[in-house]
Amino acid sequence: MPFVRRPNDSIAQLEAALAAEIQRSKELAEAAANVQRERVDMRQKEIEMLALVGANLAALATRQNDGFRDLRNRLAAGTGESIGSDLYLDLLEAELTGTLHEDAESGMRGVRDHDRARRAVGRDWPATSLTMIGTARMQNLRMLTQRALAEGVEGDLVETGVWRGGACIYMRAILAAAGDAERRVFVADSFRGLPPPNEAAYPADAGDRLHSYPQLAVSRQQVEANFRQYELLDERVVFLEGWFRDTLPTAPIKSIAILRLDGDMYESTMDALVSLYAKVSPGGFVIIDDYHVVRSCAQAVTDFRAREGIQAPLEEVDSVAVWWQVPTAGETSR
Repeated sequence: MPFVRRPNDSIAQLEAALAAEIQRSKELAEAAANVQRERVDMRQKEIEMLALVGANLAALATRQNDGFRDLRNRLAAGTGESIGSDLYLDLLEAELTGTLHEDAESGMRGVRDHDRARRAVGRDWPATSLTMIGTARMQNLRMLTQRALAEGVEGDLVETGVWRGGACIYMRAILAAAGDAERRVFVADSFRGLPPPNEAAYPADAGDRLHSYPQLAVSRQQVEANFRQYELLDERVVFLEGWFRDTLPTAPIKSIAILRLDGDMYESTMDALVSLYAKVSPGGFVIIDDYHVVRSCAQAVTDFRAREGIQAPLEEVDSVAVWWQVPTAGETSR
């Protein structure tokens, strides 16, 4: 009801009525603001949910789950040991990604409850779990590693940019489950986070702030302890500590079956490709994390592929990562 002055009102009464009207107006304005905020929050949640649905559909479209079901069907006709190895990897994947114990999110978005849809496609920073790449990308890594083993692709397994080590731990476990006694897992990282951007040499990295996030700096000692927790730290796990430009050119790697890049920046991605791509065996696989979400990473991949004349098609993983297979000798292009 609007404020109306009556003839017999005293000054005190007028002031009280005016104050009440002002307070009522403030309350109405705050209520309207709350409604608007709720609408914005609801719209943001709708956008996030659509993005997650799209990412999960993209992951399903890769038919990785179909591949696992087929694998289980074939193993069912084999030995109990083979089935046990497969179930071991299933359980380890759930543990490393945090889906087993519903690990919370703790990162740029603050602490939030576990969200299975976000974790499936690696759209959060886990509080305690050892990988942030999510279920779909872990399954992709397993599928390609097992395929490389089955097809006899020569070489070791390499990841550049390992965070807490979860993906490398998984690769070492896949080798152990397969009974492979020769291949090594190379764990390449600065173990102190990402470097500040060298904008003069790599303009695509201009303005990059990833080096300012302490959550991304995990020490070598901690990563070693994480391997040890699963009894997977041995002489076949090789640490390459330092900036990629310093460690990768002279890394003691003869050939590579799986090359997984998770360096985010243009410089880190290009350093890894320049130093290691020529060592990827025919039939081997190259996996690029963050291709669809970090523009400088995608630019480095595009530039390198164009420079080297690489025509192998990029295959999707989960709307974030991509991979391609290096052609064999009978094919026309690396």
